[in-house]
Amino acid sequence: MLSVLRHKGVSRKILWVVSVIIILSFAVFGTAWRLDKSVNSAGKIFGHTVSLMDWQKAYYDTRDSAILMYGDNFFKYGNRLNLEAQTWDRLVLLEEAKKRNVQVSDQEIVDFIATMPFFQTQGKFDQYKYESIVSDPRGFDRKTIEFEGGIRTQLMIKKLLEQVTGELSMTDPEVKKEYILKNEKIKLVYALFEPLKAAKDIKVSDDEIKKYYDAHQEQFRKPIMVNVESATVNFPEKATTEQKEVARKAITALAKELKTNTDFKALALAHKIEVKESGLFSQAQPLLSFAWSPELVEKIFAMKQGQFSPAFEMPDGWQILRIKEYKDSSIPALAAIKEDVKNSLLTDKGFTLAKTKADAALKVISQGLKANKSFKDLALGVDAKVDQTNSFGRGEYVANMGLIAEFQEETLKMNMQNRLSEVISTSQGPAIVYLDSIEGIDEKQFESDKTNFKEMMLAQKRSQITAEFVTQLRLKANIQSQIDKHKAK
Repeated sequence: MLSVLRHKGVSRKILWVVSVIIILSFAVFGTAWRLDKSVNSAGKIFGHTVSLMDWQKAYYDTRDSAILMYGDNFFKYGNRLNLEAQTWDRLVLLEEAKKRNVQVSDQEIVDFIATMPFFQTQGKFDQYKYESIVSDPRGFDRKTIEFEGGIRTQLMIKKLLEQVTGELSMTDPEVKKEYILKNEKIKLVYALFEPLKAAKDIKVSDDEIKKYYDAHQEQFRKPIMVNVESATVNFPEKATTEQKEVARKAITALAKELKTNTDFKALALAHKIEVKESGLFSQAQPLLSFAWSPELVEKIFAMKQGQFSPAFEMPDGWQILRIKEYKDSSIPALAAIKEDVKNSLLTDKGFTLAKTKADAALKVISQGLKANKSFKDLALGVDAKVDQTNSFGRGEYVANMGLIAEFQEETLKMNMQNRLSEVISTSQGPAIVYLDSIEGIDEKQFESDKTNFKEMMLAQKRSQITAEFVTQLRLKANIQSQIDKHKAK
């Protein structure tokens, strides 16, 4: 027990850091559960057995860290955290910390706890509040000595990771170079050499098409498709809490009646709620017009035909969904997709021809640029399809802009002295990219952003080093978990 923490007035002003929880995966996993202590082994790391009791202790310490990080949101969304995987990470990291003789003093634990907002009243550590919150079954549900032991291991891991990352620094020129790469805007012109066009004179027989279909059937598999009906009670613009409650009650009333009467449209109409139909779509290509989150789309595809969802809140209202139609994944018969198969075969044959054409065109374009000719004119002269992009950031994700994502890596190498790319293989065929123009950064904005940007870049570098270290440590540990066996009992 850290008796010094019990003294009134302990309130050191230090930085509160709880980011040592390594959260590299998210999945559905239950909240804290009690393990059967009669079974001895939870699994193995580094070739030795981890007792079930030690694993359980690390599990609760991991859970405490998650509560500190997420606060009340842990109890709302904590079941999405893979606490089991994080527990094994914690044990692996602690083993490494012990090998390196990482030490944490009692005073460090005292200072850390004393500055947590959880345990303060009017900015000062509150002994009563601390003990009440830690022991509360609705919160941590721990003894203070257990909670403090978890803080010790958390600080040990933090120190270990600080050792691993070391002192990171960036010079001002390095910061500016990274800032430019991330903030300047560029425009590209590109020449695309289309495989189908290159293969226009190639003839393929029905027998070749059949053989190609037989050898590449999975390429033509149709994904699972669903058609969703949705009833929505929308919020008024700038809705108040009371107006949102009215919407909730309206959709809840409909949901209650649907338990005994499944005529969705008729019941919704009786409640003056419109039912919309999505039409068939796949999980890989959800309907953006419905503004469903990836998590919700995943749940939709786990539902069965005819099944209703519970009423749930969206940003603009309350909603209920029903799967009107569910189509399993299937491979269509050749007769139904013969033209698609033929085009795929011709594309494969034409890609080689297009690549040869692009390689020859690159030499012509390169020589022409030296003579101050236009890239666009040169590309048209070698019978390529020419297009251009809007302004975009070199490293940013640009939705609905086709080939730009496939050009991103190449653009990082390009500047006004090196404007022409090599031949790039893309999903649509070989391409040659030309840097048309650069919209530079705002120097005043850079000076304003420099400090925060530098901190962000160092944090990213630190995170990358940490992730690589943890990955390698996991491989060395060769984690062999038996937790699923215990959960099944």
